[in-house]
Amino acid sequence: MMQRYDIFNKHNRVCIVNASFARFVSENERVMECDEKNVDSIDFARFFKEKCRENITIIVKSLTVKEVFAKAIEGLVFVQAAGGLVRNERGEYLFIYRSGHWDLPKGHWEDGEELDYTAVREVEEETGLKNPKSGEKLGITYHVYSMNGRREIKETHWYDMRAKSNELLVPQKEEGIERVEWLTKERVESLGRMIYPSLRHFLTGVGFSFD
Repeated sequence: MMQRYDIFNKHNRVCIVNASFARFVSENERVMECDEKNVDSIDFARFFKEKCRENITIIVKSLTVKEVFAKAIEGLVFVQAAGGLVRNERGEYLFIYRSGHWDLPKGHWEDGEELDYTAVREVEEETGLKNPKSGEKLGITYHVYSMNGRREIKETHWYDMRAKSNELLVPQKEEGIERVEWLTKERVESLGRMIYPSLRHFLTGVGFSFD
């Protein structure tokens, strides 16, 4: 069974996979092998520096992928978040626009919450929707960024949601959200780099296609 973690940085991606994935590695990536003999000698932190532009695939042998993932992010502050891929009865998807990028509504987990509750709460707060209907978990994304002088890794849990297209949409301006809009699948796919790499990766996994 193939296991993998895809961690997106500002300019690069680090992919941690088990050996069954080795044959799928792209030619333009740096490939490393990691096992119990060398795991402690690998300087994972350099892969997550903001200026790193090298895509890296780490093929795990004699350890679990989860163990190597935990080792790789030891120097980062771990943050959990949740959000929703919201679809209406017309088949359109709810996106927010902030800081020059289109994104899905999401936000930080708060102590004591279930992650599916966090996802619904954040969708409501960021978009103005009332009681979007939450369904199955669709996936998890990871991305690394700087916050208050420290490097953080955010684990975002994404849920399938439904809502009506006639609901009033209100962008949460205090969070820097400029617009909230329903977008067709074709429109989303045309946005390209106006969608963050980690989100494009997630959307590709649920049926979207980007050039």
